[in-house]
Amino acid sequence: MFVGVNLCLLIAVYLLTVRPMTVLLSDQTDRLAQARIALLRYRAITAQEESVRSAATRAEDAASSAAFLQGASDGAINAGLQARLKAIADRAGARVQSIRALEPMTDGGIRFLRAHLELAGPIGAIYTTLQAIEGREPYLFVDAAFLRLPPGPPGITPAQEPSIEAQLDVYGPVRHHATGH
Repeated sequence: MFVGVNLCLLIAVYLLTVRPMTVLLSDQTDRLAQARIALLRYRAITAQEESVRSAATRAEDAASSAAFLQGASDGAINAGLQARLKAIADRAGARVQSIRALEPMTDGGIRFLRAHLELAGPIGAIYTTLQAIEGREPYLFVDAAFLRLPPGPPGITPAQEPSIEAQLDVYGPVRHHATGH
């Protein structure tokens, strides 16, 4: 009987104190292991801080670089684009007949403003205009170019360079904050 009572007391002590303590310690061990894993992840992230800051600085520099059309609003940017295109054509010796804004477009998350340019002049002037449009910052791209040789007045000799008419659709990327997004 003495052994039976002591055995029952031992089982009761085990069930009431030892078992809950082992479960508690086991849970604490699991939480500690998870905390160590989280700590290792956080240390890995902080080890990359310099490269993340460097990438953020490069992204800020790219967004404010001269590669993008800049202005306070789409209207101001379009006006600047049209003035730039007219100046390029004038410097190249081409005659601008008309210029107008086209609907903006978005491609690959980048917003582009567009303009339609109609000009006329010698082949060399049109070629120089195209080179100047696509050859400097801010980056501009000719999307469509339609060239037409208008009927010439009688009396033009083959030695004279003919005048051609060109219609160009030009677009350029816009900085994200200037688009109102």
